[in-house]
Amino acid sequence: MKKRKGLKKFLKVLLALIVIGLIIYACFSVKTKSIFIYNNTFLSDQEIIDRTSLKDYPSFFLTTGSKIKDELNEPFIKDVKIKRAFLLELHVEIEEYRPLFIRQENNTIVLENKVEIPNNYEISLPILINYVPSTKYDKFIEELAKIDKSITDKISEIKYDPNDYDEDRFLLYMNDKNAVYITLTKMDLLNKYNELITKIDGNEGILYLDSGNYFEVKD
Repeated sequence: MKKRKGLKKFLKVLLALIVIGLIIYACFSVKTKSIFIYNNTFLSDQEIIDRTSLKDYPSFFLTTGSKIKDELNEPFIKDVKIKRAFLLELHVEIEEYRPLFIRQENNTIVLENKVEIPNNYEISLPILINYVPSTKYDKFIEELAKIDKSITDKISEIKYDPNDYDEDRFLLYMNDKNAVYITLTKMDLLNKYNELITKIDGNEGILYLDSGNYFEVKD
């Protein structure tokens, strides 16, 4: 009798485990019904879907951001996060490395992580119009990445423009027809550009932020 009771108990436990296993399997086999993609610049929603397992409307629970990032395998993608929502919706949030400027020398887009990608995208960026020595180039990228995007969006062209006193000097041509001299050690002053430019009473000229912090009106 004891053996029969033990066997029945064992079978009940086994059956319960099988049922739980089947429920878990069924849950994780549930497919995604809708996909929404956000914050992508370089690839369209459809390109992201076509190049990843998202095109098959994958498992709602097993799809991960790291898997989608690996499948895309692009140097401009910093991270991918997946958020799940009601009615089996997957919300895919793309985080990209910020594009800083177009390097005219080889027609590439330079990202904040110093990676260069082909300029095959319709994106408005400042253009670096001349050669920058390697000893200055990396530092220039690092400092420009600290400048608010609302400011860099106002830069049309960038020129490396050293003089006898400052090998770190750059000249920025702005979309508002002003120009700015800046040096690498003072690049953070560019974040005050909007504030500074309001003090010139609508005049056009050159803002010297490399030394002296003054404005010279055009003749």
